[in-house]
Amino acid sequence: MDCKQATGFIHDYLDETIRQNEEQHLNEHLLHCIGCRARFQSLRQTIAFMQSASHIHAPQDFTDKVMAALPKETMSQIWRQRMHRHPFVVAASLFLFLMAGSMMSLWSEDHQFQLSADQLHKLEIDEKQNKVIVPANSVVTGDIVIHNADLAIEGQVKGNVTVIDGHIYLASTGSVLGEREEVHQAVGWVWYNLKRVAYQLVP
Repeated sequence: MDCKQATGFIHDYLDETIRQNEEQHLNEHLLHCIGCRARFQSLRQTIAFMQSASHIHAPQDFTDKVMAALPKETMSQIWRQRMHRHPFVVAASLFLFLMAGSMMSLWSEDHQFQLSADQLHKLEIDEKQNKVIVPANSVVTGDIVIHNADLAIEGQVKGNVTVIDGHIYLASTGSVLGEREEVHQAVGWVWYNLKRVAYQLVP
C-alpha cells in the first residue's frame, strides 16, 4: 500500500466508514510508515480537541462588546459609503433637498400680495379687504395665481385658479373651467412650485 491510498484509509477510519480489511491494511502500513503515522496521530488529536471544545460558548454580550470596541465611523465615511452604493438615490435626494430649501426660503421671504393673470384688466382689486374679484359677466381667459390674498369669482375663469395663503370664494354666478387649488402651508407651497417646475420642463 502506498501513502496516497493510506491517506484515503485514514480519512475513512476517522469518519468511521472504513471496512475491516481496509483497517487491517492501514494498521500494517502505519507500523512501517512514520509520515502516515504522524499524519494519523495529528488528525486524531485535532478531532479530539474539536470534540472537547464543542461545549464552550461565547458570553452573551460577546458580540456587543466586539462591536463596541470597533472604531466608530464618521459621518463623512458613512456618506462616502452611501454615495458609492447608491449614487443615483443620493443625487436625487440632494436635488430635492436643495430644491425644497430654496422653495422654503422663497416662502419665508414671500409675504407681499402678488397677482399673476393673463388679463389683469378684467380683474378688480379690493385693497381694504385684500381681495381680488372676477366681476360678474366678466370672462377671464387663462390661469390666475394669487399670493397672500383672497379671490372672489363672480364671473367666469377659463383656466386654473391657484390661491396661495388665501381663499377662493365662488359666487352662484361664478364658474372655473380649470382646477381650483388653495395652498395654505409652506410644504404645500413647495409641492405646488415643484409641480410647476416639472410642468415647465416637460415639453
